Amino acid sequence: MRKDSYHIEMDNLSRFPLERSGDCESWEDVSQEELDAILDKVDEPKAKNFLAVVRGGGFSRLEGYFYRIRPRS
Repeated sequence: MRKDSYHIEMDNLSRFPLERSGDCESWEDVSQEELDAILDKVDEPKAKNFLAVVRGGGFSRLEGYFYRIRPRS
């Protein structure tokens, strides 16, 4: 669980299957560990915004890729 500088829990995506794409057409799975490593490199407001958008069902761009929760088939 990620916490912000005020020790408040940020949105948690660990229970969702995540995907990323460079063009929003071809999607590949991404692990929570990979995503955590990327989020560790960005500042807190950007990480919070990213997590909120993806958790809300949208696409968010980070480090050249678009991320989303994998849609149900």
